[in-house]
Amino acid sequence: MVKLKDFNIDFDCTQVTPFFQVHEDNRIRFDIEKLSSVNLQLIINQIFNRNKDINAIFVSEYIFNKKRKSAKTKIGQIIHLKNWKEDVLLEGYTNDGLIYASIKNLDPLDVYNYCFSIKKGLTGAYISFYSNEYLLYVNNDVIDIISNDSMNINKLKDNYKNLYDTYYEISNK
Repeated sequence: MVKLKDFNIDFDCTQVTPFFQVHEDNRIRFDIEKLSSVNLQLIINQIFNRNKDINAIFVSEYIFNKKRKSAKTKIGQIIHLKNWKEDVLLEGYTNDGLIYASIKNLDPLDVYNYCFSIKKGLTGAYISFYSNEYLLYVNNDVIDIISNDSMNINKLKDNYKNLYDTYYEISNK
């Protein structure tokens, strides 16, 4: 597990996704199939404007019996990998574990290209993109956005009120 301190998130592919680790006031979820490419671009540009330092973290490899096995993320086909750093996390006294890779200084276009590739059917990695204000988690079903500032999420919910998924909102139950 890698701790993302700015968001109080445990980034761990064996646990619940970041969306379920925060209060509903600090999160918004979009069904990836319902997002047009234009809306996807607008959302990404709103949360990751050019003045933000955008980073990514993802599972790059698995370790079984001291042998590394690629997670086959295909991220390098979409994003130019630079400033790569690895965190090797072994489980207790075993020789098994995970390798989380971090990339720094991404562009909003990198985030869009990756999310759009997922929307088109690329099998996604366990990945999040983040700045100091927002975290975006994407998989083949959803795009989740988290912020420690509930006002940031309120703005997104106002701007995309007919587009975001309200299934996990307490007010809708």
